[in-house]
Order: sequence, then C-alpha cells, then structure tokens
Amino acid sequence: MPDLVFIVTPAKFVLDTLEEAATLGVASCVVVSAEAGNDEERRAFRDRIAQLAKSSGMRIIGPNSMGLMNGQLSLNGSFASGTASGKVPAGTMACLSQSGATLSAMLQWFGESSVGFSWLISTGDESATRTEDLLQAMADDPDVQSIMLFLEGVADGIAFRKAALNARLAGKPVILLQVGKSAKGREAVASHTGRVAGTREVFTGVARETGIIETESFVEFFGTAKALSQHPHRRDGLGRGRRAAMLTVSGGAASLGADQIYAIGWELPEFSPVGLEALEAATGQHGLRNPADIGGVWRDPEKISRAMSALAQEADIDTLFISLGAGGVFGEAVGQAIVAAAADITQDVFVAWVGMSDSVSRILDQGGIPAFADLPLAVRAAEACAQFSMDQERVQEATDLSAALSRPLGDIAMNRSDATGLWTVTETLEELRQAGLPCADFAVVAGLDAEQVAAQAAEIGFPIVLKLSSSDLNHKSDDGGVAVGLRDAAAVADAVAKFTDIANRKRLRNVSVLIQRMERGAEILVGIKRDASFGPVLVVGLGGTLAELHGEVAATALPTTPAVLNALLERNDRLKLILAGYRGQPAADRDSLVSFLTKFSEWALNQGPRLQEVDLNPVMISGGRISIVDARAIWN
Repeated sequence: MPDLVFIVTPAKFVLDTLEEAATLGVASCVVVSAEAGNDEERRAFRDRIAQLAKSSGMRIIGPNSMGLMNGQLSLNGSFASGTASGKVPAGTMACLSQSGATLSAMLQWFGESSVGFSWLISTGDESATRTEDLLQAMADDPDVQSIMLFLEGVADGIAFRKAALNARLAGKPVILLQVGKSAKGREAVASHTGRVAGTREVFTGVARETGIIETESFVEFFGTAKALSQHPHRRDGLGRGRRAAMLTVSGGAASLGADQIYAIGWELPEFSPVGLEALEAATGQHGLRNPADIGGVWRDPEKISRAMSALAQEADIDTLFISLGAGGVFGEAVGQAIVAAAADITQDVFVAWVGMSDSVSRILDQGGIPAFADLPLAVRAAEACAQFSMDQERVQEATDLSAALSRPLGDIAMNRSDATGLWTVTETLEELRQAGLPCADFAVVAGLDAEQVAAQAAEIGFPIVLKLSSSDLNHKSDDGGVAVGLRDAAAVADAVAKFTDIANRKRLRNVSVLIQRMERGAEILVGIKRDASFGPVLVVGLGGTLAELHGEVAATALPTTPAVLNALLERNDRLKLILAGYRGQPAADRDSLVSFLTKFSEWALNQGPRLQEVDLNPVMISGGRISIVDARAIWN
C-alpha cells in the first residue's frame, strides 16, 4: 500500500481516485489537478474532497497544488521549475506556500546554496488540509528546523496561532511573507484563490504574539530564512541583544549604516579605550568611531581579520556588520579572511557587499556567513535573528498564550433578541455598565425634555456632558450633538435647545439625551473589530476626535493574555507618550489598564460571532482611574 499518492488526472477522475486511495488506506494524497466547471460544480468538488478527508482520515493536499518535494527523501512530486536536474537540495528548512510559483522562484534563488530543504509544499486550494494544519505538522517534524510561509490568507485563525506558537516552543523560527495586507492586495487574493486576507494590523499583531518573523519582499523573505537557517542561535549559547559594531569602507557607507541600524531600534555603542586602541592598531587608521570607516585597508585580508578580532573583544557588542563594495581581484581573499575570523569569535557576523561577485558569494555561503547585496537587507536579517532569540527566552509567555487559545470560552450570549444592528451610545454604555466595565457615571432621558435632563444632571453633579443619541446619528461631535463642561441648568437648557434643532433638521428617530459626569484624563481608543480569519480583534490607539486622523493603532487577536496586552501598549509610539503622562497628565497605571483591557476582551469574546464591532472612544485614563465615555456597537 502506498504512503503517498499524487493525482494528476483530468478533474472528472479525481474523486474516484481519491475514494480508491481511501479504500486502500493511503495516508496522504496530493491533488495536482485543478477543479473544473462552473462555480457550483467547483464548490461541490471541493466539498466532496473535504468530506472524503474527514471520513477516511486521509490527508489530502490540494486540489490545484503544484505538488510537494522533500530534499531529505530525494522526492520531487512537483512540476515546479528552478531545480538542477529536478533535484531538491537536502536540508532542514521547510516551506509552505499558497502560491505554487513561489516554490519555483525560491528554488532558483537558493540555487546551489549550502542551505537545503526538508518539505516544500504547495497547499493549493486547501479543500481539506489547510496551511495551519501543515504548519502544525512542520512544528512536530524532527527533520524540520525552520519554516518559511508564503501566505495569502488563513481559514482558522485560532489553529494558525496555536501552530505558530508550537513552532516557537519547539525552537523553530517561522519566517512569513504575507500578501493581501492592503485593500487592493486583498482584492487580488480574493480573485486569485477566494481566500480572505486579514488586515496588516491584525497579521502584525499575530506575528508579534507568536514570534513569527515578518518580511516585506521576496529577497528579504529568502535572505532572512537563509540567515536563520545558518545561525538560529548565537555561538556558545550567548544571548542576542541589539548592540552592533560596523566596519565599512567609506564615510557615506558609515552614515547609511548608522541610519539603518538606528531605524530598527538598535544601538551602536562607542568603542572602549582598549577596544579602540586594538582596532586602530589592527587597521593602521586613527580617529575611528562606530561605525568604523577603515577606508581602503579592507582590501588587506590580514587587516580585516584583525579588525574583526579586535571588535570581538568588546563585551557590549553582539553583532558585527561588515559593509563592503566591489573588490575586484581582492574580493575572494577578503571573503576567506572574513570566514576565518568569524569562526573564532562569538558575535554574529553579517556581510553587506554591494557588487558582490558570485565567487565571493559562494565563499561566504560555504563559510556560513549571511551575505547580502545591500545593507538594509543585512540589518533586517540581523533583527530577525535577534527577535527569534529573544522570543526563545520568553517561553512562559508562549505557553500561557497557547493555554489561553485552548481554553473553552465562557457562556456565549448567542440568542439575544436585542443584539441587532447599530447600538447607540446609550444602549452600548448600559450593556457595558451591566457587565461591570467602568463607565463614566451617566443617566439617559428619552426625548428632549430640558427639565428632565437638568434634573438628572443635578443628580449626577455638575459639571456634566450632554450627548444627543439616535441610531441615525453616527458622529455626534461632527454634527454638534455633544455639549461639554455644562455647569448649571441654564447651560443644559441651551444645549437641549440645540439638540432639538439638530434632531428636527436631520429628522432623527428614537432620540434621547445621555447625561454624563465630566471626566478628565488622557483619551484613548479601545475597540473590537471582527476579522474574517482571526475572529474578534482588540484594537488600541489614540482616542478622541482625532482618532481617525492619527490612524496609528495596535491590534491583537483574541483570546489573549496580560503579557500580550502589555506588549500591545508598547507598539504605538504616540500612545506610549500619552500613557506616560503627556503635558502634565498623570501617567496611566499600566496594571489597571491591562486589567480593563482583559475584562473588556472577555466580554467581547463571550458575545459570540454576532458582535461585529465595538468602538470605545474615548476611554479616559487618569492614573488608575479608567472611564468609558463614549461607545457604540454593531451586531450582525
């Protein structure tokens, strides 16, 4: 009985062949054939494949897969081009791709590299076996040490997050190139495969929490994966920080290097007096700083080797960048010197060599030195290595999040007859208050009776805020439906009169007035958006009337953990500034804010899939005091 069957037949024979394979007890099938017919026929074809896989327990990859390959098994069950004589180089890197052509491009790019592959799988249309299933299989496979993902979309966000976390806990870096993050990109993905791509913010949040390393181009994707395969860990088990030294050949290159390194949050420490003396002695140059412009002496193999050895003695340097150009007849000897010197030091070494020849590239590759044609690519690869190592140190965070993803949800409010359409601020605040979330003290008066509103305002206590509420009014501030800082009944009467004019002019229905205690503090936006792939997503950013103008938000899929929420608050620079106590405001109590976000997230999760969106804007924060001031919800 075969373990693996490839089906490359006309579409009309595929289902019969799969049924025969299932009867024989075949473990896995790869359907290279693409479905045919109209939309309904194609959907029925895919559904039948899914049913067969479920009933038989057979893993079915495809249909419309380019096939799979395994370098360790000398297996090439694919029509991908790019391999020499059809042979896949053996190694420990796996690649899962939702684009078959990407496998061909990757094999061409890696060529005769020292880095090879275990599995390369074109996932096809994923009727039965999804990318997240295969990612879990790669996390479990002892012959796989690193994983590349070319991703257009995810069907089961929870399963994807679990699999990525399991890869992280297994010590396997996952390198991602995800397309469809822009609006036009999502349209292209939908037209290509029918998959639904998540937004950029959601995927970035998922990558941060799971330890996935994001890339932005094919060259960066391939180069970063190669670097992590060559050096997943720093030598001698030493930790990786973000502290670098750079040797370069010109002042311009030194300036460019400093720009690139500081842009990703790394440091370029000043050399110690002893280290500087050793570097100057090694190169014969004086007045050096970090980055070190050593000029033309780099062509001397002995001097470049001694310079690397000198910098290796600096205890506060984790990574050494060597930025070179051209080289001509000197290139090969310099490349050999770099390889030899790197073997004797504990720092990671990354080479950026503009105009690097094929022969120099081969020398560095065989020596295990990540080498790039441009400095920004080397810097980003170094950052990926540092990120992976730091994530490996935070095992408990990954374990806690994995447990949260496996925990059953509480009672889901699936059958609420009132949970339909757009909820006004009054409806939403009342729901949140009943859930025990901290809302600014408020009362609601149906209609536009100024005396009733004034009486409620006096009971709450001046100064107060009034808000006009109607399901027909989305942006109250823009339409004049908010009055702040009202200190007496006369001011309340004037505001209600203006609200009456707005309601009449806009023909608003079901009008009411929200009376709130005046709260002060920093304004932030907290929201829930339902993502087609990952479900409910928590969004945090700057709040108030400028929330949409700033547009800088951080997102994380739910469920989550306090550690992830703490990290979430660090991802938005402007928000960090506000929470730290901007312009005399009290600094926010981070523990209180994380506790609030946790409770709000749990409430959102327990509402079930009918909850589509919630906006809390603003949430006022002053020290440890948190108050939801305005809110709305959208239900399916």
